[in-house]
Amino acid sequence: MQKTSAAAVQKPGVLQRLKAIPPVVYMLVVLIVAFSILEPNYLAFSNFRNVLIQATPLMILAFGQTLIVLTQGTDLSLGAQVSFVTVFTVYLAQRGIILEVAMLISVLCTVVIGTVNGLVVAKGNLPPFIATYGMQNIVNSISLLLAQGSSISYPSFTYRLVTETTILMIPLMVWVAAIMFVIVWIVLRKTKFGTNIHGLGGNKEALTLAGINPDRYLIQTYAFAGLIAGVAGIITLCRVESGQTTVANGWEFQAVAAALLGGSSMREGKGGVTGTIFGVLLIQIIKNGLNVVGVTSIYQNAIIGSIVLAAIIIDAVIRFRAEKE
Repeated sequence: MQKTSAAAVQKPGVLQRLKAIPPVVYMLVVLIVAFSILEPNYLAFSNFRNVLIQATPLMILAFGQTLIVLTQGTDLSLGAQVSFVTVFTVYLAQRGIILEVAMLISVLCTVVIGTVNGLVVAKGNLPPFIATYGMQNIVNSISLLLAQGSSISYPSFTYRLVTETTILMIPLMVWVAAIMFVIVWIVLRKTKFGTNIHGLGGNKEALTLAGINPDRYLIQTYAFAGLIAGVAGIITLCRVESGQTTVANGWEFQAVAAALLGGSSMREGKGGVTGTIFGVLLIQIIKNGLNVVGVTSIYQNAIIGSIVLAAIIIDAVIRFRAEKE
C-alpha cells in the first residue's frame, strides 16, 4: 500500500514538471525533427554550431529586451543601438582611436542612450513604445550621418580573434552570450534590483507604497538594457567586420518575440532570460532550417513571421488555460 501511495504521489510531480516546461521547447523539438526529416544532414554538429553562432548577437540583445518586457515596456531602439555600435566603433577607429578603446566608448554610449530612454519613459510619462521609437529614429540618423549613408570598414585582427577562437569546441562569442546570460540571470533572481524589475511589471504601486522609487529602477533597467545592446553590437561588429547602419534592423521585434515565446509577460512582470534562450533558438532554427531545405528568401520572412505568431498564440492559450485551472 505504501509503494502504491508513493507512486501516486510521484505521478503528479512528473506532470507538474512537464507542464512547467515552456511550450516553446516542444515547438523546438517538433521543428528539429521536421527539418531533420526534410534534410538528413540537418542534425550535423557543424550545423548546430552555425545556429549558435548566428543566434548569439540576437540572443544577447534579447536578454536586454526581456528586462524591458518585464517592466511592461518595449525598447524599439535596441536594434538601432546595435547598428550604431558597429558604425561608431569603426568611425572612431578610423580617426586613430585604438579599436578596443573605441568599442568601450561605443558601449558607454549605448548606456547613455538607454538612460535617456529610461528618463523619458519614467519622468516624461510617455509610453515606452513611443519614446523608444523616437530614439530609434535619432540613433539611426546618427549612424547614417557618421557612415555617410553606407557601410564603413576598419581592418583588425580583433574581429577574427573573437569569431574564430574556440574554447572546448565552442566559439568564444557563444561563451560571451553564456556569460551575459549568467549575469542577467543573477541580477533578476538574486538581487534587489532584479526583484524590483519584476515589481515594476507586476505591481508598480506596491513598490511606491513600500518606499521604493520606481522611476529610479526603471531608468536603471533601460540603462542596463543599453549596456547589453552595446555588447551585442560589439559581437555583431566582429562578425560583419564593418560598420553597417542597417545590420540590426528589426532585431528589436525579434527580441520581443523571443522574450514572449520564452514565457515573459508584458502584463505581470513574470518571466526571465532562461525562456528567452529557447525563444531565440526557435527563431534561429526556423531561419536555418528554411535555408537548409532550400526555401527561397522571398518566402522566408512570411513563413518565419507566421510560425512565430502561431507559436506566441499557442503559448498564450496554453498559459491562459493553465491559469484558469
